[in-house]
Amino acid sequence: MSSPAATGHKGETDQVDLKPVIKDEPGAGLITIAVTSQTFADAYFAIKPGVRLRRVMDLYCGKYSLDPRTVKFIDDEGRFVRPEQPAEEAGLEDGGSISLAIDQQGGAGAGAGICVD
Repeated sequence: MSSPAATGHKGETDQVDLKPVIKDEPGAGLITIAVTSQTFADAYFAIKPGVRLRRVMDLYCGKYSLDPRTVKFIDDEGRFVRPEQPAEEAGLEDGGSISLAIDQQGGAGAGAGICVD
């Protein structure tokens, strides 16, 4: 066995061996998407295109103490974004955004038990 002094490295490691090998595969990179809201601050997330959007939705709702069942996420074209959809299936690309809409239940309509004399 040779010592580091005998090989001339003096305890240094070869940096080439420490770098991970990254293959150029489609979808291997990260995309950045923004979640926008009229009520709360915008948030930016860097995710892989194949990640289900539930993770983004849960993180955003957790950050602002929202119940995920009371909000809806809408893409730029006005379509609802489902939590089980991956970002690529929802049509989100790098720099894309989804909007948050707070789901409103109830409300009194005409003739909903209000009597005006």
